[in-house]
Amino acid sequence: MEACWKAHVLMNSFPQLPGEPADAFEQLLLHRDFGPSRQFSQTADVVGCSESTLRRRAEQWNWVERLADYDSGMLQQASEARTKEDLQRYKHQLETFRQEQLARARTVGDRAEDLLAMVERSVRHHLEAGTVLQGREIPSVMAAACKGLEGAMELEGMALGVSELLVRQNYQQMN
Repeated sequence: MEACWKAHVLMNSFPQLPGEPADAFEQLLLHRDFGPSRQFSQTADVVGCSESTLRRRAEQWNWVERLADYDSGMLQQASEARTKEDLQRYKHQLETFRQEQLARARTVGDRAEDLLAMVERSVRHHLEAGTVLQGREIPSVMAAACKGLEGAMELEGMALGVSELLVRQNYQQMN
């Protein structure tokens, strides 16, 4: 929207030179609106005069330089709009990545908590039954659950880091 407004302002602020006849200026505006690939023959057909008349007016009123400045300004605005579009796309990608990391963290954390609950139920069952636990299964399962919780916290930390990056980018854009 902002790029369209800037383009509108640029088009409407295209100045008429002092002493430049209104009809010559109107012809220049029509010629300008054909874009960078404009040709005098196109403009001559539309305005109903000869190509040589337009070329004389173009030379007298410096159309080539004025249109080069205009085209350069329009190109700059298009480039700025493209940069903003790229930044918005990057922000969207970061936000998507952040959401995916948070979802992964929740899933890994839930699985680790399920594993710990299963170990707790198993130990409680053996205690109630009066049986002795032997082997290394319980410690290795506990270690796996702890690693899972640690991994979930790392994923959350990564997502929070991305959130911080997004906040900084928004702050920099506002200033």
